[in-house]
Amino acid sequence: MYPHQTLEWTQARLEERLDEAPDDADARVELARVCLSRALYHGGGEALAAQALQHARKLIHDDERNAEGHIIAGAALVASDRPDAARKYLDEAVRLAPERADLHLALGAFYRAERDLHLSIKHLENACRASAGSWECHLLLGRALSERARQIGGQRLVERAQFHLVQALSLQPSPDLLPPLMRDLGLLCLSTGRHADAEKLFVRLRQNPRFAMVARKYLGQVAFALGKYKSAIQHDRQYLEALTAAGHGEEPGVLAQIGMSFLHLGELDRAREYCNRALVLDPDLLVARHALGCVMVEEGQASDAIKLFRDTLHDHPEDLPSYVELARTRRRAGDTVWLQKALAVEVGEFDKLPVTGGTSSPRAVSRKRIGVLLDELRVVGPSSVGAVLAALELSDDEALRFSLWEAACSLAAGHVADEVGARLREPGLNFSINLGRNALAAAAWIPEPALTAGLNVTLEDVQRAAVDRRGNAHDLTAHRRSVEAEREVARAWQAILLLAIATRRSRSARQLLAGWGQGVDAELAVAVHAAQAMCGEPEAAKSLHRRAQEKGAGVLVERLLTRISPPPRRGDPQAVEGGDTRCSGCGRTGGEVTHLMTGTRAVLCDLCIGEVVRNRRTLVAPDDAACHLCGRTHFEARSLWRVHGVDICAHCVDLSVGLREREAVDRFLATW
Repeated sequence: MYPHQTLEWTQARLEERLDEAPDDADARVELARVCLSRALYHGGGEALAAQALQHARKLIHDDERNAEGHIIAGAALVASDRPDAARKYLDEAVRLAPERADLHLALGAFYRAERDLHLSIKHLENACRASAGSWECHLLLGRALSERARQIGGQRLVERAQFHLVQALSLQPSPDLLPPLMRDLGLLCLSTGRHADAEKLFVRLRQNPRFAMVARKYLGQVAFALGKYKSAIQHDRQYLEALTAAGHGEEPGVLAQIGMSFLHLGELDRAREYCNRALVLDPDLLVARHALGCVMVEEGQASDAIKLFRDTLHDHPEDLPSYVELARTRRRAGDTVWLQKALAVEVGEFDKLPVTGGTSSPRAVSRKRIGVLLDELRVVGPSSVGAVLAALELSDDEALRFSLWEAACSLAAGHVADEVGARLREPGLNFSINLGRNALAAAAWIPEPALTAGLNVTLEDVQRAAVDRRGNAHDLTAHRRSVEAEREVARAWQAILLLAIATRRSRSARQLLAGWGQGVDAELAVAVHAAQAMCGEPEAAKSLHRRAQEKGAGVLVERLLTRISPPPRRGDPQAVEGGDTRCSGCGRTGGEVTHLMTGTRAVLCDLCIGEVVRNRRTLVAPDDAACHLCGRTHFEARSLWRVHGVDICAHCVDLSVGLREREAVDRFLATW
């Protein structure tokens, strides 16, 4: 999009041309572009931006409809940190040539300078679509997406940022920009857990003298993230030595990371030493304060740790790691009362907090704190049910009340599950209909192996129960009646446990039920089929319905089946590569495209989905449309489009594009 080769020589040659022919508009445009390129991408700074602006203004003076002059003037002013002055030039360029890629690139830079990353990303996306082979567009878009991800979070934003930075790298940008581009991509890989790729990038970056020191710092972060704490200490120390050699002071964040590494290695004295060194340089460094508090906890100084965490939270109430450690330390010390009172305070204050957006808003922080307290109270056990229910009455926020109600139910069910689980260890002694009902009610909190083991009731267990529970019979007939009664209880017990196991809807549960369905009598088969219907087996539901029709209870069973059958789940479309599967839109086979997305009613290839991405405005689906891949309607999806007769929603487009982008990143990083 802009020139990047032999810029100084080109600039000198163009200046000579203009000296000879001051009215040569073509030479002036090229000179303005060269100056702007040097200012934006080659360290030229404001001096060259001012030269680009001067030439652009001359172009506009000579021809007010010169769109490129307005674009260059606007971009030069943005580069000089004067976005307010740039606005009038860019607005005029929008009026004159709204589709130009360099205009959208300039608008992306303008809105980024204005801190409006949403609009910046929109314009940079337009620039990439208009000029897909321009590394400048991909570079700026990748950086804007990365900033947006840091601002609002979101894995998809990070993945998109990675893709566009990889695109910029693959298009062979200016050598001056290669090191910072590698740094940015390495940091994104670090944030997404691609530690091997991050390490590869930072090792290569270390070979650049300008970036060797910062590469060492990031290699320390990679090693720490991988749990290689000795390597992390080595990299961090070498980074600090390089800082000192360059005449800079020690960096407190790196000292704190060394302290955390020693903490993980169990060397508490060294951990305390480095944390204190970090706090001398920056007494407010949260990571160092948190690490020092953890050291105190490990040393058995719980009261000192609690004081440190409280002091930190007084100054920084949004610091969740300190709150987590404070609550955990209180719980380990047996201070359940503090946890319960803290929950009441947080819930009681919640409704008074301002309703603002963002993950760091007061309400968002309070919800996170409440979540931490509920997690610790779950560890304490069911004795906290009363406190959670009491807190529920302190807020009118329905979402918060529901969370508290769920927590109380979980605590109560956990208590029941503990009792039932203990009795399930000896099913032959404890089987009963009431215990089975309790197991069914608490099935979600009882390990599946415990439920499965509870099925093991033998004939000897039944005979023993007949004597223990019903006393010695006076004659053989009475004894047989007692045994038969206990056998019916055992069968009911097993039937209820089969239903409890079915609520898990796991693969092992389905396999167990399939085994139980072999050779059982007709009555127990009903329970097996009901359990299989709960797992979503259509044949089992049909079998139940046929049996009910024979008994004249078809309507009743249909009603019951609607209650126990799992609701149809909206599955995400699956990617298919190769093969003879054809795209429902264009008819291409899997061998002709990169991948196909197959859904409930159609198959769509990545080329058709790419067409949607490029032409979103003209492909909007009708109001009554539903996605042919996942079933979402206009009410459920952000957007819905129709391409070659196939409807697809924004969610499925993101899945397909995300898959293609991840594959591109994987291929590039594997071979670069």
